[in-house]
Parts: sequence; structure tokens; C-alpha cells
Amino acid sequence: MKQVKSGKGSNGIATLAVVASIALITLLMVFGVSRRVVNDIQQAQARIKTERSLSKAWAALDCAVAKIYQDGLDLSSGDTTEGLKQLSECQGVANSRLQLARWQNNPSLWRLSAHSQHQQVGVTLQGAGGGRAAAFVTSGSVLFYGGNEWQPAKGKKRDGGYECQSIIAGGDVRISPRKPGEPPPNDKSKDSKNNFIVSLGGGDECAPEYKTEVLDYQVADSTDETGALLKKDVKTNVEEMDVFQDYFGVPRSRWPIAKEQFIDQGGVTVDTHGDASKCFDTLVEAVGQGQSNVKVWVNGPCDLSRGGKLPLANDSPILLVVQDGIMALRGAMNPFNGVIYQFNPTLNANEFARQWGMESSQGGKVSCTHSDATIRELCQNITANVKKPQQASRVPFWFDGSFKTNGAFIVDVPDGNTVVNGSLVANYDDGNKSASFEGLGQLRPLPNSYYNLTPPSGG
Repeated sequence: MKQVKSGKGSNGIATLAVVASIALITLLMVFGVSRRVVNDIQQAQARIKTERSLSKAWAALDCAVAKIYQDGLDLSSGDTTEGLKQLSECQGVANSRLQLARWQNNPSLWRLSAHSQHQQVGVTLQGAGGGRAAAFVTSGSVLFYGGNEWQPAKGKKRDGGYECQSIIAGGDVRISPRKPGEPPPNDKSKDSKNNFIVSLGGGDECAPEYKTEVLDYQVADSTDETGALLKKDVKTNVEEMDVFQDYFGVPRSRWPIAKEQFIDQGGVTVDTHGDASKCFDTLVEAVGQGQSNVKVWVNGPCDLSRGGKLPLANDSPILLVVQDGIMALRGAMNPFNGVIYQFNPTLNANEFARQWGMESSQGGKVSCTHSDATIRELCQNITANVKKPQQASRVPFWFDGSFKTNGAFIVDVPDGNTVVNGSLVANYDDGNKSASFEGLGQLRPLPNSYYNLTPPSGG
């Protein structure tokens, strides 16, 4: 009997041990699950808190960017405090704060950031002159005759060379080294001067797919869908171009803001309606004062023909803006250091005909009647080479001779039909371009430069 009782006692103890073990395991499981639930809740709360902070930061940044697009941001003095004052209505939006700082390795770039708690979002701002990098930029169409040897803008390194950028156009591009009907030379060789070639120089080369080369008797046309001759260094029919905003930091429709700042930075303005020679004379006078970074804003036609005058000895870069006027050159300009920017904010493209002195008869024949002999002769060149009157009337720039630029050449005439008839050496020079716009501090957000930065926990 005692043995039986002893066995029952052992079984009871064993049962209690099993039950206790199960209870303990269950408790541990519950405790583990509870901890995971608590961790999940804490992580969810942290994510919600992060998203709220990011949303607040983005709200402040979006406000600041909208303000910049609307009114511009003047940082010509380099004073970030003054810059932030211009964004005061966005400071504190959603309890966020804005910061503004210049990039250490690139003085034309600024970083605008918005902060909320430990979250930071931002965008890179680019100063005036930081627009599309190319030797020749136009918002319209362009036709090239004659011999052209260019130095394009240098881009990223690729197999076989670099990405190059020669021409950016909002319309069509046609390169025809020899005009139709022009008599050929005795030697139809590759050594003919009537070629269009690009070269970086200094031992660097454009990658083959970024190097347009049009030899004599060839015609490269953007309407040729095969792309046999126009390479990737020539961009045509670019949509939604606002070239003015690219370079001056404000939309084209708000050009008076840029002109006001241009004057504030010591720029010279001159009205040339009625006397196109004032353009070159004003340039000579401004250069002669010995100032660095000469800025001249011309309202009206600009005749750069020197007529035997001394060359324009501008070692320091010039920013020449031609508003609502033709540009004419008969002779040579070698070199022009800086940026030429031509645009028509209040003048329709076909109204350039009047400034060239073009008159059409009832029979459709176009005659040239300008009182200035140089412009009248250039007008005759236009009508002789551009057979369609509608195209001839929309020519904003024409030169006969040789023209060398070290900087950038920009014709911002959306419906324009620019014709380059002669030897144009368009050398892109980023240093000269940046120096030409120095002091013009209107900034714009750089595309694809938005970012958000979340520091590690406890950061």
C-alpha cells in the first residue's frame, strides 16, 4: 500500500512539473509576443513621427521653392541672412525652419534646406548663368553655313571620350557647310575649310556618339530621323524651353526683375532704336573703363560691325544682352570673351524684318531699304540666302565674316530662324560664362537635386 501511495505521489509531482513548465513556456511566449507587439507599436509610432516631421519639412521647402519661382531670390551680396529674409513667410511653416548655405566647392551653387525635429529635406539652388551648358543655345531654329570649328561643353567621362554638348535648340537645326548653288573649290577634299567639326582640345576627345562632324558637300538636318550626321552633342526640338529662367533664374515673363538687378550690379543700359551703332560704341566705352565683368543691356538693334575701328579688347568677360533687337556683324570679331544673350520679350519674331529694313511689294518681292549701308547690305545677304520671305523676316542674327566667342552664345527667340553665314568659332568656356553673370544672384532650383536626409536613431 505504501508503495502504491509513493507512486501516486511521484506522478502528481511530475504532473505539476509538466504543468508548471507549460505555464512557464506559455508565459514566456506571451511575454515574447508582447515585447514584439510593443516593439512593433514603438516602431510604428516612430515611423508616424518621422513621416509627420518629413511632411512638415517638405511643407516649408515647397513654400520656399514656390516663393523663389514667383519672386526670385537675390543672393548677389552673398549674405544668407538677407536671403532668408526674402523667404520669411515660409520660415516657420508647420513649425519648420529654413537654412541656406553656399557649397564650398562650387560658389555658384547654394543648398536650401528645411528642418523639422531630426528630419531634413533640401534642394540645390543654382545661380544666374548656370543654365544649359552648350556652345550655342537657341529657343528657335538655326541654319549654319560655312566653316565652323567649335569647342563644345564638356560633360561626363564615357568610353572613348566625354559627353559633349555643341548645340541646344528648341527648333530644327540644319548644318550645310556649302550653300546650295555655291561653286565648289578645285579640290573636293576633306581639307576644305567648309566643315563643321567640334573638338575639346587639351588632349581630350568627345565620345564618338557625342561628336558631330559634317564635311563639305554634306548636309546634316534634324528632320533626318536616321540621325546619321547629327550626334548626341546636338539636341533639337527641345520642349518647354525657358532659356531666360535657365540663365537669369526667373521666368522669361518676369524679365524686368533680372534687368533691375542687372542695373543694381553696375550694368550699363542703352536704347539703340534709331541708331544701331550705339551698341558697339557702348561696349567699347564700357570696356575702356577698365572694369571687370562688364555688363551691357541693349534695348533695340545691335550692330557689332566695327567699320575700321579698333578691336574690342575685352580680356575680362562681358555679358551683352540684346533685348528686342536684331544683331548684325559685317567683318570680324576675334574674340568676344563672355556671353551674348539675345531675346525678344515684347517683340514678335517677324518684326525683325522692319529693323533689317525689309519691305515686301504686293507681288511678294522683298527689298532692303535701311538707311545704314552695313545693315542694308546684310539685309540683302539675308534675302539672297533665305528664299522664303516668312523665314527671312524672322532672322534675329546675321553676320558675314568671322566671329569667335569664348563663353556662350544664346539666341532666345522662340520663333526665330537664326542663320549663321560665315566662320563661327563658338568656344564654350564655363569660366567666362560664370564670370559674365557674376553678381546676378537670382537663384533657381536645380532639377533632380531634391533630397531628404534622416539621421540614425538618436542623431
